[in-house]
Amino acid sequence: MIWYKQPIDDVYTELNSTINGLSSDNLTARQIKYGANRLVLKGDPFWKVVVEPFKSVFVAVLLAAAGISYISNEYLDGTIVLIIVFINAVIYWSQQYATDRVLRSLRNQDKQIVTVKRDGRDVHIDSEELLPGDIFYIDEGIKIPADARIISQSNLLIDEASLTGESRPVSKHNGVLSSEKQVYERSNMLFQGTYVTKGAAEAIVVNIGNLTEFGKIADLSIGETTKSPVQDKIDKLVTLMIKIIAVLAGITFILSLVRGIPTDEAIRFVLAFAVSAVPEGLPVALTVIIVLGMRRLAKKKALVRSFKAVEDIGLVTAIATDKTGTLTKNKLSVNEEWSLNNESLKKILGLTLGPSSTLDDSLDIAIAEYTNTKHKKVDKYYPFDLSIKMSGVYQKATGEIYIKGAPEHLLSRSNVSSAQKKLAESKLHELASKGHRVIAIASYKTKNPPEDLTKLTKKIHFIGLIGLADELRVEAAESIRLAQQAGIKVSMITGDHYETAFNIAKTLGLANHTNQIIQGTDLPKNQSALARAIKDKTVFARIIPEDKFRILKALKEKEITAMTGDGVNDVPAISNAHVGIAMGSGSDIAKDSSGIILLDDNFTTIVKAIKEGRTIFENIRKMLFYLIATSIGEVFSMMGALIIGLPLPVTAIQVLWLNIVTDSTMVLPVGLEPAEDDIMNKRPRHPKQPILDRVIITRMFLVALAMAAVTIITVIILKNQDHQVEYIRTVAFIGLAVGQWVNAFNARSETKSIFSRNYKKNNGLLVGLAVSIVLQLLIMVGPLRHVFDIADVPVLTMLYSAVAMSVAVLGISEIHKLYTKHSRTYPKHKSEVTPIA
Repeated sequence: MIWYKQPIDDVYTELNSTINGLSSDNLTARQIKYGANRLVLKGDPFWKVVVEPFKSVFVAVLLAAAGISYISNEYLDGTIVLIIVFINAVIYWSQQYATDRVLRSLRNQDKQIVTVKRDGRDVHIDSEELLPGDIFYIDEGIKIPADARIISQSNLLIDEASLTGESRPVSKHNGVLSSEKQVYERSNMLFQGTYVTKGAAEAIVVNIGNLTEFGKIADLSIGETTKSPVQDKIDKLVTLMIKIIAVLAGITFILSLVRGIPTDEAIRFVLAFAVSAVPEGLPVALTVIIVLGMRRLAKKKALVRSFKAVEDIGLVTAIATDKTGTLTKNKLSVNEEWSLNNESLKKILGLTLGPSSTLDDSLDIAIAEYTNTKHKKVDKYYPFDLSIKMSGVYQKATGEIYIKGAPEHLLSRSNVSSAQKKLAESKLHELASKGHRVIAIASYKTKNPPEDLTKLTKKIHFIGLIGLADELRVEAAESIRLAQQAGIKVSMITGDHYETAFNIAKTLGLANHTNQIIQGTDLPKNQSALARAIKDKTVFARIIPEDKFRILKALKEKEITAMTGDGVNDVPAISNAHVGIAMGSGSDIAKDSSGIILLDDNFTTIVKAIKEGRTIFENIRKMLFYLIATSIGEVFSMMGALIIGLPLPVTAIQVLWLNIVTDSTMVLPVGLEPAEDDIMNKRPRHPKQPILDRVIITRMFLVALAMAAVTIITVIILKNQDHQVEYIRTVAFIGLAVGQWVNAFNARSETKSIFSRNYKKNNGLLVGLAVSIVLQLLIMVGPLRHVFDIADVPVLTMLYSAVAMSVAVLGISEIHKLYTKHSRTYPKHKSEVTPIA
């Protein structure tokens, strides 16, 4: 039913309600039929949340490795791998639970008690218990709990900014509308999430939850869940590794049989080979560093709602941010006034205020503070009319309507001379060029005030102008500079006047020339033309909510975009941005649609999140370098020994120890390496660039070859000295472990020498090394030494092996860093990139 077209009696009938409200006799049936009055985004079902940590290619490989281990009767190996996979899942689930708990806490702060009429009596209920047919009461300052049809009202004004984007209160009535109306034109309806700024009303609920206008926008905003770009890159890398391992494993198996190794022993060897090639510690390490990054950001007032968001934010190339509240403090103040007759405007400004508009309207709050005007009675109040961009107050004592509104509109309706108009326009430009929001003041003499301001029959009397300013956040300009320095395009979106927006942008360092600004009225209707038109624009002025989503779509064609928003009208934009950012003070639906919530509504927090995202991404690269280089080193060692005809340097259980215990104790500290000093001086990485570039891949293979060379030489020397196989493998085992320890320190920086890094910044690496050494000693001399086939080896021999491996692994890495230091450049930012889905 189209509720705004129906007489109120027909609404009662349709909803099976009466003037006494709902009957308690059928409440249960209604509750079952309609459910709770709660906005619910179509999130993933529980089973999808459970399986999410098992969906990566890497985890699939580990599960396959565990299966092969069990088939080969290597139960210990298989169990250890399964434990790793389970730990990874538990960490993921715990972080999701923690994030959801914070969101629930934010929602609980917004709990609302509503007075409703049931069985003819007034009762107080939670807003979530409202049902269609309920009759409720509202007055000044109340948030509308559901979509409703007005039964009766008294001087009712509603702030619908969160729904329609209109910042001025809208007048409401209880009459019937005869023609089709847009949401913002339905003047006999109330909408969930909007606020009463004046008056009182009685209304009947017609829709709740996702059937409200808020809910419809929520349903439209749901996009397909996509894989994070970092996870996609890792999956591609792992898929390539699997193909290579499969080929090498086949070759190894054939070589083993050719050498006369029994089939069952050849299978165990190939299994050990496959295990050594797969860095089992990576999934847990990835999950842990992302979780810890999310928690660090939460302490910096950025609540990250998903792993994808914290990974994506590090790849952002463009930020489109609201001005009000994000770049400013969202508190208007009157800074200047000007009148045609050079008289003070304070008294007249006070007369433009309605009886209760000082409660919620930011403009009237500023005027009330400036004029020291308190709550007062008025004879007639005209709410802001968007079509003529003015509001007014009729004072019977003076016989005048005092009007305030947009300068261009008031001047066009005034009786000023051409010279006076030119003078006023000059002052308007002067105030706007200072970054002020400019409001015009006028009056209209009449003894019979009209029903609304559109019915004024003669010219108004123009009085003057006031300039208001929303104080910029002190740190905003520096944060924008840091973002620009990092190669990120920052754009400001505002409803301000062209010159006001330009002046603020200049102060913030967003624009130097007027050709960098575009007004909403100048935006091309065609989307392709819009993308071309805004290519070099950094300021969007006089923007209405409908423009915001179109701007986002245009930016996404060429940039990896973060978009901020706070109201329900922003939901389509923030939910479809690569990184949607909601304000902590914004609507619940905006927060539910976002990837990141700014708990302090501050632009600086976005820059902090980008730095954290970049740090996580770079540390993932470092972890991959460390793990894959050492894994390849083990593979080369075993293949080299097999080809030459030497005994295998290490056993399957020793390989598992190196990959799970030694790697895990070192890889986590590598992943927690603090950000390098120049991380925000680099341009964003191209989203299609592989996670590991040619330089890092080359260094990986050099380190692996160094490890393999030392290992094979060690085996040859000890074999020629007629040592037993267990003795040889023990020395090689120690050497490979030391190689991993040293390579962890190599991985701390892609460009800087190991000797130039400050170890106090990452004490975790020293702790990890100490733990790994202790664990290594325990299996060398403890009761488990027989499980790991550890032989008695002189300390001096182990020391020789350790020194040789350290010098080789450290030396090759340092030489390569020195060689590439001056030739390597960081990827340049490109104006056109392939967007992340």
